[in-house]
Amino acid sequence: MHVSLVQQLNNVLACMEENNLTSADFISHILGSTDIHHQSARDSLMTHAVRICAIMHREEHSHSHITLWATMIMDLGEFGGDDIGGMVDDEDDIDDAFEKCRSRKRQRRAAERNSALLTIRAVVMISICLQTSNEQCNLLQGWLGFFMKSTCVPEKVVEVFAHAGLSISLTSIHNAVSSISKEISSKIKHEVRTLQAGFAYDNFDIQFKAAQPTLEHRGCFVSATSATVIPLYGIDNDNVDALRSSAQLWDCDSRNPSPSVLPVMTEWKSFLQLHKSDTYSRQAHPNRLSPRQEAFSWHIRSILVNHIRGFKHFAKDLDEPDTVKRIPLHKTTQIPCRAMDIKQSTTDGNMEVLDNLFRQGGIGDPGDSGFDVEHDVDMSDHVILIHGDLLTKERLDTVRNSRRIEHTPKNRFQYVIFLPGLFHYKMACADAI
Repeated sequence: MHVSLVQQLNNVLACMEENNLTSADFISHILGSTDIHHQSARDSLMTHAVRICAIMHREEHSHSHITLWATMIMDLGEFGGDDIGGMVDDEDDIDDAFEKCRSRKRQRRAAERNSALLTIRAVVMISICLQTSNEQCNLLQGWLGFFMKSTCVPEKVVEVFAHAGLSISLTSIHNAVSSISKEISSKIKHEVRTLQAGFAYDNFDIQFKAAQPTLEHRGCFVSATSATVIPLYGIDNDNVDALRSSAQLWDCDSRNPSPSVLPVMTEWKSFLQLHKSDTYSRQAHPNRLSPRQEAFSWHIRSILVNHIRGFKHFAKDLDEPDTVKRIPLHKTTQIPCRAMDIKQSTTDGNMEVLDNLFRQGGIGDPGDSGFDVEHDVDMSDHVILIHGDLLTKERLDTVRNSRRIEHTPKNRFQYVIFLPGLFHYKMACADAI
């Protein structure tokens, strides 16, 4: 600290001591004063309030007091009615103040919990009365019955709840499950048969535990597969033919035993021209960074601002990075498929999964034995977007390599256009680096 500034502080402190004023009293009176002569000092304190609080928070002796005050403001001050300023006096012990804060917080949570329970009980009683007068007023009972079915609640327990008016009967639950399954199956076929939808699938594991395990019956472990249908967005009359390109892609595929077009992977001149015409990595001016360098510099600034304490005050100047080919936001409604008792981690398992998904969607090859000529749709000329992890890609590549001599497009799996998930794509890039 500069010597002249130290002397100035000593002079101010000596003047305050002569007038019997402490530093805390001086600041409190300045903030509470309405005198026009004190306006400049009051504005200075209010403008630098964040910096003052940050300095006090870093100090060892004032850290606990600042933390306590902030905790009480968040936990109690938002709800009103609490004298936050007078809750802790200078003589109060900090531990006692924390205990008071915890006690009031527990009381508030208990009051909220009791209020919610009263509301739940009122809804349950009204729902029971409504179902007693009209059996079709069974919204609550239907949800509870479906929930108990999904959690494998014993049937005797469901019957007890049904007799008590808290659930629908077992027959109604089974009918509801069948109705929902038929509705979902119809939605899957309607969407997939447009040949403008993709599939995403992955494995999941379930362990069925025995209620009373024995040496002969210890439960079982099942590895199954879940999938969902993702409708494609942005398909119109101008680009719909892009999905009808299975034959064209196969003609230039490196797996094709007799390609009619030079395989894409050997067209190094096209890749060279692509790099030459790249403007993202090129500097438009010698004194300016390229768009790629600008993106890298923004990420460095973001790391400094968000993770280094000394750069926090630059947060308001960080802004957002420049966008490159922004993808417009669009809400996509997924359609979950029926779970499959198939081990997806194997090569044969991936083949079975795709065949099962195509049967659920009502598409296939007219030469297949299970193809319904009246309802199913021929997918031979189209490509299907498949989403999954890197292991799924490896298994599908293995299938396509081993089946490239098959006679039909479906048996060659030439329709597969694999798109890894964003997380797995980033992991592959990190592994390559």
